[in-house]
Amino acid sequence: MTGRRVFVLGLDGATFDIIHRMRAAGRLPAFGRLMQEGAWGRLESIDNMRSAAAWTSFLTGTNPGKHGIYEFYDYLPESYSLRFINAGIRDGQSVWGLLSAHGKKVGVLNVPMTYPAEAVNGFLVAGLDGPSAASPGFAHPPGFMQKLEAQYGPYVIEPGLTGAMVGGRIPEAVRLIREEIEQKIAITRGLMKSEPWDFFISVFRSLDAVQHTFWKYMDPKHPDHQAAEAAQFGTVIDDVYAMIDVFLGELLDTLDADTTLFVMSDHGFGRKVPAGSQINPWLSTRGLLTYRKGDGGAGLLREVYKRVVGRTSRRMKERLWQLFPSLRDRVQSRICFSNIDWRRTRAYSDSLFANVRVNLRGREQQGIVEPGAEYEALITGLIRDLKALRDAKTGEPIVRDVLRKEDCYQGPYMGKAPDLLVRWREDIDISGIDFEGRPPPPSRIGPAVPGEDPRIISGDHHLNGVLLARGPGLRRGAEVSGARLIDLAPTFLHTLGQAVPSDMDGRVLDQLFAAAPAPVQFEDAAPRQGPQGDGAYDAAAEAAMHARLRDLGYVE
Repeated sequence: MTGRRVFVLGLDGATFDIIHRMRAAGRLPAFGRLMQEGAWGRLESIDNMRSAAAWTSFLTGTNPGKHGIYEFYDYLPESYSLRFINAGIRDGQSVWGLLSAHGKKVGVLNVPMTYPAEAVNGFLVAGLDGPSAASPGFAHPPGFMQKLEAQYGPYVIEPGLTGAMVGGRIPEAVRLIREEIEQKIAITRGLMKSEPWDFFISVFRSLDAVQHTFWKYMDPKHPDHQAAEAAQFGTVIDDVYAMIDVFLGELLDTLDADTTLFVMSDHGFGRKVPAGSQINPWLSTRGLLTYRKGDGGAGLLREVYKRVVGRTSRRMKERLWQLFPSLRDRVQSRICFSNIDWRRTRAYSDSLFANVRVNLRGREQQGIVEPGAEYEALITGLIRDLKALRDAKTGEPIVRDVLRKEDCYQGPYMGKAPDLLVRWREDIDISGIDFEGRPPPPSRIGPAVPGEDPRIISGDHHLNGVLLARGPGLRRGAEVSGARLIDLAPTFLHTLGQAVPSDMDGRVLDQLFAAAPAPVQFEDAAPRQGPQGDGAYDAAAEAAMHARLRDLGYVE
């Protein structure tokens, strides 16, 4: 055992690409100090780099094939539709649940995929899968949110930037970011002092939101970068890192010598790759996906949807979806699948991130690919052809790897994953897929909704996040390698002198320690009881979740 307490500062989407640049310019003194006083290195996310899956893997120490969450929604192949979910569908215990069972006091603030709040020995305020701060079960213990809001005002789950950005209200978006961060800092600071804790985690989600929406202003290589806009908004992302740096400096000064500090992110960040939304058009040029003639009104639907996002208040959006919940589901599915003729389609993508699904007989509602030899031949050909994709401007190869779901995930829920996961190269600038000298099908070039439009969502997740750690027994000024997101839960347990459940996929990060740490103790994992709920929302809650996730660019 090293320290008797652990504090975790979660910075959703933080990347060393920005931290190193800003540190060199003298703008992140606290990050620089932490790198001198502790150990640090890149932190590999899970394979799909999606927030819902990544944070759930972080808090369980297991891969999505075991815990069952791949996205903020479940894809339903039997109907080609999506169903929004929450943490109730998770299979497996959280690290703070395990600590609570061993008598440790815990404090959990704003971790994604923690709604409804589980009963812990301490307090838990749910994250962005909570419909609203007033939702039943948003926090534990009962009455905790009322006490919190009485002191700090209405609790901001997410700043809600995309609506402002679509509507051209960029200064308003900047204000919303700052206000949300200031509130999270104040609440974190206050709860650290007022509540007893052995383990405390606070996640700052605004860093992810601002990088999704403001990346093009900072990045001169983004195709929508404009000098005039950059002069006004080009430092917004850096300013958010600087705000967090000030709070990090406060933590470094106030945490006692027996407390181990971890700073981590669930994934990294970089420019959004437009090729991700071109997989379906590419499949269509290969004869693997067929569209119906015309768009069946999908184009008009997209334009109406954009106007609703940009010009309608959040309250009115939620009211619309409450009145017409089935319409909401049809809109989401129509936009994702763009008028696909399933009877003549062998492979497709949901267009929300770089994946391919096989239209498999017996699994998909109108599947036409036979399981067995036909499926394997199709998968083999897709992997070969996807790996050969080249950039539309430079002709460079753009795919780092194509992974089968069996390469990425293991466990009882592996079947929920897409058949193939495409991993783009992160070391080059990607302008889009080269359609072998031909333009993509005219109406299928790319998305026209905020969730996938690179004019609005200009930054996206990259594989490697950040890990920094300082505490008794840890290395000082050392860069470490090989750390993975799923390794943090077992490392937290070990740091607090607790045994690691044998079913965790992660391992204790020995490379953080200055000397050989105490031997890791293992315990038999509790029998898996499956999800503790169905992860479903009622109509009003699902409407609120849809509006928030769309604003974040996670759905259309």
